[in-house]
Amino acid sequence: MMRMKKRVILLCGGVLVVAGIAAVWWNWFRAPYALADSPRVDVTVRAEKSVYPDVEETAEDVDILVRIYVQRLKDGDAKGLAELAGPAYKQPGAAAAKYVREYGKAAGGHVEVTVLEGSVDYFNPLTVAYEETGQRQELLVVKDAGHWWIGLGDGDPAAGN
Repeated sequence: MMRMKKRVILLCGGVLVVAGIAAVWWNWFRAPYALADSPRVDVTVRAEKSVYPDVEETAEDVDILVRIYVQRLKDGDAKGLAELAGPAYKQPGAAAAKYVREYGKAAGGHVEVTVLEGSVDYFNPLTVAYEETGQRQELLVVKDAGHWWIGLGDGDPAAGN
């Protein structure tokens, strides 16, 4: 009887440990945004030529975020676009709505994104070139809370780092 109780306690403890690890992964490592199945977008993300290897790494890291950004522009989803603003940014809705109005149509064609060298490793400027309209846009990507975000709205992302 005592052996059975010990096994049950060990089993329950093991389940709790696995559940705890899963919860940490789900909340910490999983990106808080995801590319939708549609609309399809044509985006190329590359790093500017640099002597620093972190620019290339950043381009790889922000690839999915930039694709989501263009997808939400193309879809006219200002609310979804505002969700890509970093945690340090407040009131991103107005900037998101402005970007949808200005670049939404342009996002329907091929989009070239160049990740530029940043002054610190958690801020990188981007140049977004919309082939269909010839428009260019300057954005900032910011790494905060373990994920990359688009700098939208008012905020000071450096305050937390």
